Amino acid sequence: MTLTVSFNSFDEMVDFARSLTGQVHGSAVQAAPVQEPSQSAVPTARVTPVASAPAAPVTSVPTAPAAPTAVPAAPATPAPAVQAPAAVPTSTHTYTPDELAKAAMPLMDAGKQQELIGLVHQFGASSIPELRPEQYGAFATALRGMGAQI
Repeated sequence: MTLTVSFNSFDEMVDFARSLTGQVHGSAVQAAPVQEPSQSAVPTARVTPVASAPAAPVTSVPTAPAAPTAVPAAPATPAPAVQAPAAVPTSTHTYTPDELAKAAMPLMDAGKQQELIGLVHQFGASSIPELRPEQYGAFATALRGMGAQI
């Protein structure tokens, strides 16, 4: 026996495929017991008449007796093309001059005043409040390199 089915849209084809696999809108349903096909039994399928001349190829699908085993669900949408992994989003902390000064205090207490003054001068400033906001992150990294907890 040969069954010919044509579809007018992708959604119509997906609905038909779901009904064949026992799915209704993404959720599995209990399939009705399968009866052995007989010579007089004619399977029914929703067929929509086409008003224009048939321009699309018609697909023939041979049918076979259905087995009472479970049929795995077919994906409802085609899988997207494999893309390169996107960069992991990171957030940058915006430091304040007060946070930088607090982080520098333990270093000063440890006797690293001259190193801190040299670091501030490397950034073109004479004190932490004179640093430009775009320098705060790099300065915080340099403080960590000296052993500060920030």
